[in-house]
Amino acid sequence: MPLRKLVREFNMYLKNNESLLERDFKHVADKIELHWGYPEFYPFINKLLVNDHDRKRNGFPQEVMEEIHTLYEIHCEKYPELRSAVKTDSQRYQ
Repeated sequence: MPLRKLVREFNMYLKNNESLLERDFKHVADKIELHWGYPEFYPFINKLLVNDHDRKRNGFPQEVMEEIHTLYEIHCEKYPELRSAVKTDSQRYQ
């Protein structure tokens, strides 16, 4: 199911425009859909947005980054309790 159908607020954000995330990075959109509504969403999004292993990555175009960030904000609003359920890396090693 496309993200725009799964997440009504994302569809509203896109208006009648195509999602570049779904069009150009379908594998990423599929994984976001898989993690939607679960605590695992947050570590997955963090790995998408932060390059912390000095890996050579091309990164996402600005428009796709904005879509990912919008999905993150929507998820935070819809599932605030899940965010606190996830330990950050710094919390894991204390």
